[in-house]
Order: sequence, then structure tokens, then C-alpha cells
Amino acid sequence: MTGEEKNLIEELMRKSITKEEFLKRFSVDLNETAFLQYLKRAYDQKNADDLEYVMFIGFAFSLYTEKMADVLCQLLIQDWHHEHEDIASVLQELKDPQSIESLYQTALTNYEYLDYDDSYALAVKCIWALGDINTEYAREKLKLLAQSDNSIIKENAINQLSRNH
Repeated sequence: MTGEEKNLIEELMRKSITKEEFLKRFSVDLNETAFLQYLKRAYDQKNADDLEYVMFIGFAFSLYTEKMADVLCQLLIQDWHHEHEDIASVLQELKDPQSIESLYQTALTNYEYLDYDDSYALAVKCIWALGDINTEYAREKLKLLAQSDNSIIKENAINQLSRNH
């Protein structure tokens, strides 16, 4: 992502320009294909800053689709960025069964930057996403999480299982 693109995104973040103005000035036509390329580039380059900008754009313009599920699953299990909660939220919205394993793994991962979080918000988001996917495989993963020694993970997994039965 170029410096000019980042500056423009920052203007949008600050609400100093409208979405319409942003789209007029942005260097590419922001469609599903272009957005997916930005996501993949951030992943390939392991660029946490670019990923943060790209995720913002995805939310601002509702660009997330099932076509992004694969790269989002790959991103979810990486430890070089801080966008896990947002990615889990997108995957929850997409309800794509291919995200089950990544959501399960992430629910069990303790990322260093989240050491302060005694509420295990990321794990809870992943558990809720598994509950929303609600396939047999997702329920199997929830059953495993329901056996966790962590009371918050256990309780949320049990809640999701009871909600979907």
C-alpha cells in the first residue's frame, strides 16, 4: 500500500473526507477483486500496518465476501498482527464452514499482545462464530472447547452448544 493510499485512508478514518470523496481520490476502483488483492498483499508481506488499513477499508465499504474467507482464515492464525478480533468478526458474519479450524485454533491461542485481556474476548468471538456456523464439525469443535480448563472458554462453548440444539 502506498503512502498516498494510507494518507487517504487516514483522512477517511478521521472523517475529514466523505466515502464518496475517498472513492474519487483512491488510486484503484475499490471492488471485491482489488480488495482481495490488498488483503493478500498484506498477508504475503506480513505487513501489520497495511492489514490494519485494509481491514478498515473492508468495514467502511462492506467489501467482505466469501471469496475472502480463505485469506482471512490464514490471517487469523498469524501472530504478526493485531487484527484477530476484527477478522473473527468478519468470519462470524460470513459463516463459512472453511473457517472452523482457524476459529478453533485461534480460540485456544494466547497472543502476547492480548495478555492483558482477562475476558478472553478473542476466544469468545471465535466461539460465537463457531456457534453461528453451526455445522456438525463446528459443534464438534465447540464440544472440545467446552472441555477447556479455562472457565470463560468452557462457559461460552457450552452456551453456544445449548443455543444451537
